[in-house]
Amino acid sequence: MEIHQLEYFLAVEKYKNFSAASLEISISQSTLSQQIKKLEEELGVKLFVRHPRSVRLTPAGEEFLVHARTIVAEIKQSLETVQKYTNFDKGNFKIGAFPHAEYLGLSKIIIDFIRCYPGIHVEVHSASTDDLLKELREKKIQAAFINSPFTGDYDIDFKPLMSDRVVMVVSASHPLAKEESVDLRDLSQENFLMVKTSPWLRNALLHVCSEAGFQPKIILDCSHVETMRGFLEEGLGVTLLGSRVAQRFVNSKTSIVPIKQVLERHSGLAIPKYPFSKPPLATNLFRKFTLDALSKAPK
Repeated sequence: MEIHQLEYFLAVEKYKNFSAASLEISISQSTLSQQIKKLEEELGVKLFVRHPRSVRLTPAGEEFLVHARTIVAEIKQSLETVQKYTNFDKGNFKIGAFPHAEYLGLSKIIIDFIRCYPGIHVEVHSASTDDLLKELREKKIQAAFINSPFTGDYDIDFKPLMSDRVVMVVSASHPLAKEESVDLRDLSQENFLMVKTSPWLRNALLHVCSEAGFQPKIILDCSHVETMRGFLEEGLGVTLLGSRVAQRFVNSKTSIVPIKQVLERHSGLAIPKYPFSKPPLATNLFRKFTLDALSKAPK
């Protein structure tokens, strides 16, 4: 049994309706139903009697309600008690970031945050957006810089920070390197190099290439964008990157070529949802610090 399942149970009981409860806690109705079913299976009893437009508690659900309210209230109280001893000058804070976030200036925000609040011990973890979403849901990290779009089955608050149009990067000696722009259909015979930690970009590439009438031939996956540079310089293939990353990534041996099809990459800050309590103080502080830093940054 997990705490968020109790919170979901209380929301359904409050609204007597799965649809209304899902809107309250900002998750999909299917995910909410699955989690309640999982809780019932674990308990071995039905908690709700389902009707077409509403639900009501079973006798077992009525008794479970008393304990669920007590548990959630106790946890909320314990968090508030502990937070009295955690202020803006001390504590631990775990931040997640997708690889090459530094190319977008996001590492600078973390650096400035550490310098501004030296008493807070900061731990930075790099992983793919998918992995970071799982860690946010499990409260293993308190905030994360991630890419979108992403699956909506996660209890997070997402604040878009910047958008980035996807471009092609190739060797400077590649026949397409001097073109003003390139149509994806012109890349049907090219070898593609992909950043392994960017599942969104891979899925988006497969989709737009399919619309252009071909399936891209991906011959190499790299864990980090820096690893790919040498392969591009040698003319092994082409890659697609966000323009902000590409501008920081390229050198005299590589070239950026715009793509005629519009393919955008969005990056932002995500924090876990706390439907029945406030986020930790350090989380709110970092969120505000990030938004203030970007509002003052040159466009």
